[in-house]
Amino acid sequence: MITTIINTLFSISLFVTGGNIVSTNLKLHHYSDDDYKDIFHLRNNASISKNCTRHSEVEDVKKIISYGPNGLQNSLYKVTKSDALEEMKKKKKTKTS
Repeated sequence: MITTIINTLFSISLFVTGGNIVSTNLKLHHYSDDDYKDIFHLRNNASISKNCTRHSEVEDVKKIISYGPNGLQNSLYKVTKSDALEEMKKKKKTKTS
């Protein structure tokens, strides 16, 4: 029953946003449906690396949940460029050298 409610909320959220999120620095990011689902289900202060289709690069997304003065929950997303790909390229270069 609870999973049905959560999946319904996710479907409504995906329909409304279209897989887009706005980061804390007010930039728009777009993710595939599966990646958006992983981001939607993140816990507070957890982060995940996903491919942004708008910027064509891997980004780290951190979900920050805060509560307003009226008790409403706000989900903020801090998005930073992931250095994982650059580190992998450096490792490959050093292995081939």
